[in-house]
Amino acid sequence: MRSRPLSSEYPAYYERYVSLVPDGDIEDWLNRQGSETHAFLSRLTEEDAERAYAPGKWTLKEVIGHLSDTERVMAYRMLAMARGELVSLQGMDQELYVSSAHFNQLTLAQLLKDLGIMRSATISLLSTIDDDAWVRTGTVWDSPVTTRAIAYIIAGHELHHLKVIRDNYL
Repeated sequence: MRSRPLSSEYPAYYERYVSLVPDGDIEDWLNRQGSETHAFLSRLTEEDAERAYAPGKWTLKEVIGHLSDTERVMAYRMLAMARGELVSLQGMDQELYVSSAHFNQLTLAQLLKDLGIMRSATISLLSTIDDDAWVRTGTVWDSPVTTRAIAYIIAGHELHHLKVIRDNYL
């Protein structure tokens, strides 16, 4: 089993995500989480998914699209770290991504399919990362981060947003 990242392996901002991930095998967790998230979100109606919980907040469709986009970006970062990338990677403007994507024009089924494809791709990538690459450090936003930290950030980011959905949207 691969070990959890130390808090020194990622910027402090990400602690709010990493701390949400339960102990255990991260690959097993990501597999299980993907299935559970899909089952949970599949119960929504199109009408549910088109609602925001307050003015200026994202709709559920936008949240789901954001989850996919963030996992794409994080999986690329994980790939870059694992493969020894030396260039500092840039951040992502989540508001720009969501406003440019027009997620509300897609069906809930399309968004959930995309989220599932992204999770499958992330798990496939994880299977190619050996033990040396698992602890390799790269740079994002001029801050050091390890491959394994990114795997935990992906899982914790989804947990964070699922809590927001449960608390504010449903």
